[in-house]
Amino acid sequence: MIQIQIWADFECPYSYFQTIVFEKLQIKYQDRLEIVWRAFELTPVEGNISPPQSYIDNLEAAKSEPIVMQENLKLLTPKFLTYTWLAQESVYFANSQGLSLKLARALFDAFFLSGLDISSEEVVMKIASQAGIDILQLRQALDNGELTKHVMADEQEFKTYGFQGLPAMLIGEKNFSPRSFMPIMGYKTVEELLEILPK
Repeated sequence: MIQIQIWADFECPYSYFQTIVFEKLQIKYQDRLEIVWRAFELTPVEGNISPPQSYIDNLEAAKSEPIVMQENLKLLTPKFLTYTWLAQESVYFANSQGLSLKLARALFDAFFLSGLDISSEEVVMKIASQAGIDILQLRQALDNGELTKHVMADEQEFKTYGFQGLPAMLIGEKNFSPRSFMPIMGYKTVEELLEILPK
């Protein structure tokens, strides 16, 4: 089985595009491909901040990617950037239920297409429930602090690999040594990933 581990952030448009690409790969590979969500937060702040000009410029550049037209994505410029830790922990939890890709896509849609506040527990729980997540188990996992430890470890491992931007990936055969996994940085199209994935 091929495994792709992805570090991504819910306020990053290229991470959003990568999630859509993964959905297309999942259709092609079915149960021969496993996507594992790893967490990295671009804007680790409490509360809300206005998007800096650099973020707005990056988003405008992202809108020129072919996938935006292909998928008819109407990307909104967010009114604010916020703390996405709850969303990250929830998608990490969804790995255990095989629903991380589905939940990640729903959270990206909520942020970029609907302008929802994904730092809100009410919003995240509603989206998670709609994605098929067991909310009682998720709340328990959030409350006991285990998810926080895992997310912090993900962020540290991101730095260990020397990744400089998002999305970032490790690609390899699931049952092989982690050292055999290929580190990949930056958004990759379906065609680019098909060239990279193990045959």
